[in-house]
Amino acid sequence: MKPRRSGLEIVFSVVWLVSLAGQNFAAQPANWKADWDATIRAAEKEGQLVIYGPRGRDQEILYSEIFPKAYPKIRVLYTPGRLSEVTSRLMAEQRAGVRQVDLLLGGTDTLLGTFKDKGLLQPIRPLLVLPEVLEPAAWFKGKLLFADSEEQFIVMWRAVPYASACINTNLIKVGELKSYWDFLNPKWKGKIASQDLRNGSARNQMYALYVREDLGPKYLKRLFGEMDITTSRNLVQLGDWLANGKFAIALGGVDCPDLALKGLPVATIFLEGLGAVGAGNDPGSMLASAPHPHASKVFLNWVLSREGQMAFQKITRENSLRVDIPKEGIVQAEFILDPKRQYLFTGLEEHKKKINEFEPWLLSLVPKK
Repeated sequence: MKPRRSGLEIVFSVVWLVSLAGQNFAAQPANWKADWDATIRAAEKEGQLVIYGPRGRDQEILYSEIFPKAYPKIRVLYTPGRLSEVTSRLMAEQRAGVRQVDLLLGGTDTLLGTFKDKGLLQPIRPLLVLPEVLEPAAWFKGKLLFADSEEQFIVMWRAVPYASACINTNLIKVGELKSYWDFLNPKWKGKIASQDLRNGSARNQMYALYVREDLGPKYLKRLFGEMDITTSRNLVQLGDWLANGKFAIALGGVDCPDLALKGLPVATIFLEGLGAVGAGNDPGSMLASAPHPHASKVFLNWVLSREGQMAFQKITRENSLRVDIPKEGIVQAEFILDPKRQYLFTGLEEHKKKINEFEPWLLSLVPKK
C-alpha cells in the first residue's frame, strides 16, 4: 500500500500542476503562430485552391477576388452553381479517385445528406487555428456553429432569418398584423400567396411555426384549411402578384427587400416568438480528397476571421454570425439576430430528419385543386 501524502505535499503538487498548465497556456500563442506561418508557406507552394460554391456575383467576387488579395500567391478556381446539380459528377470523381476539388460551399441538405453521410468530407474544426476564429465570444450566442451533429464537418457563417411575411403596403398598413393569428382574419381569405411548400425556405418557415406551443399543428391546419392560399414555385411570379395587389400577403422566400428597393409597395414583417434562421448557401466543407489541404486551411481560417466576415457582410449585405464586427449601415436591421430572442436554425442536422418527416404532413394540408 502506498503511503498517504501529506497536506503539504498535495499543496505543492497542485501548485506545480497549475504552474505547468500556465506554461502550456502561455506557449499556445507561439504554437498557433508557428503553425499558421507554416501553413501559409505550404499553401503558397500549392499555389491554388478549387472551390465549388453558390451562384451570385457578390460571392464569386468574395471568394475568387477578395480572398486572393489577402493571399496573392493562392489562385482560386471558383465554379459557381447549385451543389445538387453537380453532385453526380462530383460523386463519380470521388469513386474514380480523381482529386480536383477542395472545398464545397452550399446548402446543408446536400452537404449533410450526400457528402457527409457518405464519408466524403474531412473534419475541418482541427484546421481552425486563428484565436479570433476560435474565440466563442466572437460568435452569436457564444458558439461557432456547425451544421453537423459532430460539429466537425460543415461550418456556418451566414444567418438568414426568415421573415414572417411580405405584405403589400397598399392593402395592409405596416404594424396592422401583430401576430400570426391575424393572418386568419376572414378579410385575408384568398389574399394570401405562398412559395411552394416543398421548397426549403417555405417548408422550414412552417416547421418553426409547427413546433411553437402558441401556434403548432392547430394553427397550420386553419391557415391552409381556411384561408384559400395560392402556392407557386416561381418566386418572381409571387413577387409580381404581391406588388400588383393580386395578393396582400406572401409567405416563403419572396425577396421582399429587393422588391422594396425597386420602389414597389411592399414591406417585410417580423413577428414575435421563435424565429426560423436558415444557413443560406455558404456553409463550408472540405472534401477528404482535397488536393490543396494547406490552401483550404488558409481559406477556412480567413473566411471565418474578422477580416473575412467583414468582407462577406460588405459585399453581400447579409448578416454574419460573428457579433464582434460592425453591422449598422451594412446589414438591414431586421436581419441582425437578437441575442435575447430564441431561434431555430433550420440548417442544423438535428432538425433535418424532423423537417423531412414534417413535410408530408404539411403538404397534406394543401387542398387538391
